[in-house]
Amino acid sequence: MRLEKTKIVQICDQACFFSLCVVALFLPVSKGAIESFSIAAIVFYFIRKLISSESAPKTPLNVTLFIYLSICVISIFMSSNLKISARTFFAKTLQDIAFFFTAVETLNTKRRLKNILYILFLSSFIVGIDGVCQYFTHKDFLRGRPNLGIPRIYASFVTPNSFGCYLSMVLPFTVTQLFRKSSFKPSEIIYGCLFILLFSCLILTVSRGAWFAFLGSTLFLSIWIRALSVFFLILGIAMVIIQPFCHPFIKERLANFFIFSDTSSMDRKFIWQAGWRMFISSPWMGMGLGTFMFNFKEFIAVDYKYNASYAHNCYLQMASELGLVGLAAFLSILAVFFYQGIRALKFQERTFYWYILLASLAAILGYCVQMGVDTILYSLDLGMLFWLVLGMGVAALKNLESESAKN
Repeated sequence: MRLEKTKIVQICDQACFFSLCVVALFLPVSKGAIESFSIAAIVFYFIRKLISSESAPKTPLNVTLFIYLSICVISIFMSSNLKISARTFFAKTLQDIAFFFTAVETLNTKRRLKNILYILFLSSFIVGIDGVCQYFTHKDFLRGRPNLGIPRIYASFVTPNSFGCYLSMVLPFTVTQLFRKSSFKPSEIIYGCLFILLFSCLILTVSRGAWFAFLGSTLFLSIWIRALSVFFLILGIAMVIIQPFCHPFIKERLANFFIFSDTSSMDRKFIWQAGWRMFISSPWMGMGLGTFMFNFKEFIAVDYKYNASYAHNCYLQMASELGLVGLAAFLSILAVFFYQGIRALKFQERTFYWYILLASLAAILGYCVQMGVDTILYSLDLGMLFWLVLGMGVAALKNLESESAKN
């Protein structure tokens, strides 16, 4: 009986890891695959835990995650639309947190972290090629997305901003792997080529939010790897040199990097004003989880031409839905992750896990920057990417601390 249980646990564990790999592979391409295999990973994970009678997962984020979930539950019963809030909690919030724990406990070895990283690189390479092809042919060969009629690429994603967010999350991992070892190896050529491909695509998205995200990530990385400071300085100089030869749209966006007078920025202004009014109407506990679009028309200006919209600012939307209490709970999750992660970077040896943790921190930092101008956390693909990378970072942190304890 015990032998059968062990086999079932092993099968569930392997099936869980396989499902995570499928999610990582199909993140840029198929929301159906993401939804199906993320649920599969969670189910296999809980079956494994149930059969093996393992205790609840232990991570540095447990307390803050529990507080955040508790506030979301309370929000359901105080919501302006109980049905929407309940559906959002079970179909989105609870699933995201469960997926995070699944990633942390499944990516528990160096081999598995390496494999999930290689799959992310393979997926990003394919979508990067798709983006370059789209730039020249105006067609996306992965999903056949319609031409938006703008000089920006978005590959298999719905918008250039979404593609830019995905790229800014993967790039820190390519950079850390490129500079992980002082001695030159053939693998560095591969990482270097992948970086050039993904960085070129990032520029061609013409997404300022993603550019700011990448800038935040690179500044953080440069603190820990001195060679990166020189590398990014050279990259910045190269961008200045090639700017006159860029597409006029890219050239204008680079020249007006800090000027927000375009149509998209003005549209965000209207939405942010509505979000602020929504937040002020119920500042402590908000209007209810997932109800921003439901309440949007009540707070938007009368002359606004478009339909209900996301807030294009994750923090504002969270404050509107969950109030200051909910926003503070979510930010505490990030605060604990950065505190524990930076402390480990300071005092732990620079092993493989150290570099995975560094890249995860940089990627999440960049993501946090872009959350200020987009609603990426609320999309299925990019939201799942956030929890996957956070899970990778916490898994690396736990392994790093275990290595230190053994030594």
